[in-house]
Amino acid sequence: MNKEIFKQSRQVLALIVSNRLIHNFSKEFKGHLIIRPCFKSIIPLESDDSKKIILLNEKISNDTEIPDNLQSFIKSNEIEVVKKTIDLDYKNFTYEQVLKTVLPENITIPHAFERIGHIAHLNLRDEQLPYKHLIGQAILDKNLQVKTVLNKVGKIDTVFRTFQIEVLAGEDNLVTEVKENECLFKFNFSEVYWNSRLQYEHFNLIDTFKSSDTICDMFAGVGPFACPAVKLKKCTFYANDLNPNSVKYMKENANNNKIDTTRLFMFNLDAREFVRDLLYPKEKSKKPVPFNHVIMNLPSTSIEFLDVFRDIFLDPNQNPPIPPPMIHCYTFTKNTEDGDLVESTRKNVEKVLNYKIPDDFTCFEVRDVSPNKRMMRISFVMPNILPYIGEEIVRVEVVDPKKNIKKSSPASIATTTTPSDSSTSKRTSSPTSNESETIKKAKHES
Repeated sequence: MNKEIFKQSRQVLALIVSNRLIHNFSKEFKGHLIIRPCFKSIIPLESDDSKKIILLNEKISNDTEIPDNLQSFIKSNEIEVVKKTIDLDYKNFTYEQVLKTVLPENITIPHAFERIGHIAHLNLRDEQLPYKHLIGQAILDKNLQVKTVLNKVGKIDTVFRTFQIEVLAGEDNLVTEVKENECLFKFNFSEVYWNSRLQYEHFNLIDTFKSSDTICDMFAGVGPFACPAVKLKKCTFYANDLNPNSVKYMKENANNNKIDTTRLFMFNLDAREFVRDLLYPKEKSKKPVPFNHVIMNLPSTSIEFLDVFRDIFLDPNQNPPIPPPMIHCYTFTKNTEDGDLVESTRKNVEKVLNYKIPDDFTCFEVRDVSPNKRMMRISFVMPNILPYIGEEIVRVEVVDPKKNIKKSSPASIATTTTPSDSSTSKRTSSPTSNESETIKKAKHES
């Protein structure tokens, strides 16, 4: 980028103001001062130490455009209005101003990008690609915390959720750190899946857990649910991911955040195999893991993996090994003509299960993916045909009398669940205020 083209001189309206008026002036008329990056709106008057020069907003080009309240202040304090020449260069222009200058008029300026630690991640349109390095350089220069600018190339891989990327500007350093929900996550962005836009969704779901809960996360990534859930909620967590790099970084993150590894168990398995191993341990001496929550955050294909629960809980010839858990399934739902995303999501789930889910399910729109696609979270208690008839599972919350923080005994598992209430479990946690704005409680005919 040729930064010399930004060197220029301009004339602006200015006021010569006594030092004793500066504080009140800058407080009352702050919105009328010049606004530019790395540029001072109040500068010394070399000829008189008792006064300063106040540079007015460039939108005020002459005396007649000075707002009435400022005009009154000028007259009552006998302030001199003058023209002042200012010198500008590249550092005094905003990101948008820079790109408006260097890009053709018909090219849209990309305003949104994802921040992952020191990395800025773009998803440029085809028409922007010829100017990708100019765009990358502008983002790098105008965002001090950004050291690397990337552009997504191609689609997300359906197996490991990774995608090809190219460095547009800055350091070729893809190992980054992100602080989220009181945990620091380190990973190589090119080797694992991470989406900073899901930070609040991670928090919203984690906030519904209790210390007595046992969680099964089938697509755990580098641990954005697992690490905070164990650290903040003291629950027991079984985390799995097919990508060995994700599991490697999840273990590092658990160690770096001092996560209690007597509560966090990490696996590198196929998701279906992971669930089966928890419920039907190969070692006869081991009992099924009585998880009561399941997280399925692989929106492109999560629903397909519901078949593993269908085969276990909807088998008419075999009682399930644990009471039906609450399943939190993330999925992409296309906009339909009637626009009922909740109903469409429910139908998609029931198509895989080949069975109706309970009426008290909840469904949320998590984020807007594209004009015709939304990311949804549907939460429901897994239906079952035959009841659970195994040992009574006691889930105990222990209160720490010193901190008055609930935490569960490692030897305990969670609320009492009996065969009689296993098929009628309901979600009892309340949504957060953010969730309340978007929640849609589905009601449909049995």
